[in-house]
Amino acid sequence: MSGEAVMDERRAGPLQVLRTVLSALFGVRHRRMHEEDSAGLRPIQVIIAGVIVVAVFVLAIIAFVQLVATK
Repeated sequence: MSGEAVMDERRAGPLQVLRTVLSALFGVRHRRMHEEDSAGLRPIQVIIAGVIVVAVFVLAIIAFVQLVATK
């Protein structure tokens, strides 16, 4: 069994990908958690989740500024 076949058996779920992206965004992460999560992550999962998280973050900031500016 090759290393690639073993990696295909364990895939990260959506919550695990979200946790990885959020911890990377805030810069808080333990080495053990990073090693565990990176084993099952695929680059496309991280890219898509990253784009979604950043878009939600930017939209939240825009909504907050508009809310504060209208009062």
